[in-house]
Amino acid sequence: MRGIFPTLLALGVGFFVLTMVWRALNKGAKVRRASLGAGDIDRTAEELIEKHGDGADGEADRLAAERLALGDIEGEAVWRLVAKAIAKLQSG
Repeated sequence: MRGIFPTLLALGVGFFVLTMVWRALNKGAKVRRASLGAGDIDRTAEELIEKHGDGADGEADRLAAERLALGDIEGEAVWRLVAKAIAKLQSG
């Protein structure tokens, strides 16, 4: 019973530190996503298609995975939107 309080305290402090690091890594990510319009997404999709051809969707997926690996959830979401725009452009 003696060891439970220090353990809970350590878990709480660890969670707090992890939350602060997470926020620092994602600082400004929501602002970046909010500032992007549909035209920006479409232009980026068109540029990837020009540069990578049929592999553009794979490149967008790779960039999304890269952002996610860095903890940038909003950046990953933006690249997922670009991947959807690529699929739409390539299908039509």
